[in-house]
Amino acid sequence: MTDATAGRTVLVTGGGSGIGRATAQRLAALGYRVAVSGRRREPLEETVRLVGDGIAIPGDHANEADAQRMVDEAVAAFGRLDVLVNNAAAIRRNVPVHELTVERWDEQLTINLRGPFLVARAALRAMLHGSGDRAIVNVSSTLAHKAAPGVAPYSAAKAGLLALTRSIAIEYGERGIRCNAVCPDIVETPLAETDRPNWPAMRDGLHARYPLRRIGQPDDIAGTIAYLASPEAAWVSGIAVDVAGGYTAL
Repeated sequence: MTDATAGRTVLVTGGGSGIGRATAQRLAALGYRVAVSGRRREPLEETVRLVGDGIAIPGDHANEADAQRMVDEAVAAFGRLDVLVNNAAAIRRNVPVHELTVERWDEQLTINLRGPFLVARAALRAMLHGSGDRAIVNVSSTLAHKAAPGVAPYSAAKAGLLALTRSIAIEYGERGIRCNAVCPDIVETPLAETDRPNWPAMRDGLHARYPLRRIGQPDDIAGTIAYLASPEAAWVSGIAVDVAGGYTAL
């Protein structure tokens, strides 16, 4: 816990596992009061048990009413909202553009761009009533700017999230609200296993593609998020940080 972060409040979407859970735990250890949201109650409640001081808010971040309710419940519980970590996401792999259905395209943009927009919009409405350092951290992906086959809708959505990050930083900076993004590469979470039936074998072969010779762990991303969320980053806004083991330098 630090004097700068003690008592700050945060909403972490997708807080039931992976990067979201690791971030909730990291921020709680720094003194934040933590609300976690996601579709399934049980994983959220497990995260709350791990962080100690927090609340679980089940719901669909891509549903307009649910997104607003997530923020409203966090504010009702804590009295204010200092930080939003827009982490909830889903990926589908292995479909080239010419075989994409409109349904899959819409699904991926809904989850990975519409949802973060809806929660950010609700959070901004709450943050505008606050004071002091307030921050939004959007979890994008290296796929927003480093192409790979079979994931075009996800890449497009995550690139859109970077544009949204810059727009929020410009529009709300004069009100003391910062907005940044992190761009992880492959991190060992349930998301990494989606559409990869041979994931255990694949994982072992992926370490060598990184200059740091390992794939990411949720804590690797949580540490960068914690910095961007904190007043220690009070003059950092509108940027995207690759957290990728050196991969994007190649």
